[in-house]
Amino acid sequence: MMNTDTALKEAMSTIEGSLGAALVDYTSGMALGTLGGTKDLDLSIAAAGNTDVVRAKVRTMEQLGLRDTIEDILITLGKQYHLIRLLKGRDNKGLFLYLALDKGRANLAMARHQLSKVESQLEV
Repeated sequence: MMNTDTALKEAMSTIEGSLGAALVDYTSGMALGTLGGTKDLDLSIAAAGNTDVVRAKVRTMEQLGLRDTIEDILITLGKQYHLIRLLKGRDNKGLFLYLALDKGRANLAMARHQLSKVESQLEV
């Protein structure tokens, strides 16, 4: 099992094209941990903004009566991928991993696979 810091380091080191990673509590919008980022990517602002994305999707699923879970949410920009992975498990309700990737260097399928592995080993 990995703690937050170890999990973020694992994500940044094993996922090609990683620009920044964060563990976020979407009930408060606060980042519980961040690693990386760029001058154009403030992970605290990204954490708060992506909290709104997660809340909107959860609310929409409830309104539609969908009885399913969100694995991840992908936002594709011109030069980046932003990947939001909701944590599963009883103790992880309300948390998500956020990963920003350089679109030119990242393999999206491998990034999703690796982020899933990091999630499975994360203990908060």
